[in-house]
Amino acid sequence: MARRDHTGLHSGIYGSYQEALAAVPPSRLAGWDHEDSSTLWVNQIDPVKLSTYPVFFWLQQLLWPGAALVDVGGSIGLTYYGYRRHARLPPGVSWTVVEVPKICAQGAKIAQRENAANLSFLSDLKQVGACDVLLSAGALQFMEHSLPGLLESLATKPRYVLLNKLPVTAQPDAWTLQNYGPAVTPQRLFNEQVFMGYFTGHGYRLRDRWEVQDLDCLIPFHPERFIRHFSGFLFERE
Repeated sequence: MARRDHTGLHSGIYGSYQEALAAVPPSRLAGWDHEDSSTLWVNQIDPVKLSTYPVFFWLQQLLWPGAALVDVGGSIGLTYYGYRRHARLPPGVSWTVVEVPKICAQGAKIAQRENAANLSFLSDLKQVGACDVLLSAGALQFMEHSLPGLLESLATKPRYVLLNKLPVTAQPDAWTLQNYGPAVTPQRLFNEQVFMGYFTGHGYRLRDRWEVQDLDCLIPFHPERFIRHFSGFLFERE
């Protein structure tokens, strides 16, 4: 349990974000707000995997001219660049990434280099203005306050919530640690009933759900916590 230096591995079960954070070894960086984390994808800004395509499919259906998309935990704009490589955004679409400060700074530099005029970065979800489509692809589980907290931080509720690559399980809510290379970060394992109830409680209905087969969660010494595949969701406000 003391060895956490292999990329992609998980370790431990904890009752809260803070408890998991306190278990990060002193020799390792914790969380995501680091220079090394911000440069993970600078040489491949538009990686596309099988798990990305449900998001691309639905973005083609959901976006309209002038729509405002907010991408929570969107890194340096990975989904934006991947989508732009495969499809054309409708005219006037704004794409705002909400990230930690170090990644925001790196993303802004790359956006200038790539002439991505409709891509911008913020480090506080409460600073977001209009939001028609809320996107988050594999980030909510790393946030201390995501559910609840996500929709409550927005000035207006988006029409659509598009989520991908989330560890959702029938087991009770819990936290684990994930080593992603540059650092070790707390990762939440969402209880499905609580997760779904959060969105239905805010007036959303489930429109689509899919399995993310290229991601799983295996925690040594906790076989009951094994998650065979992650999940993606599309919610629409009723």
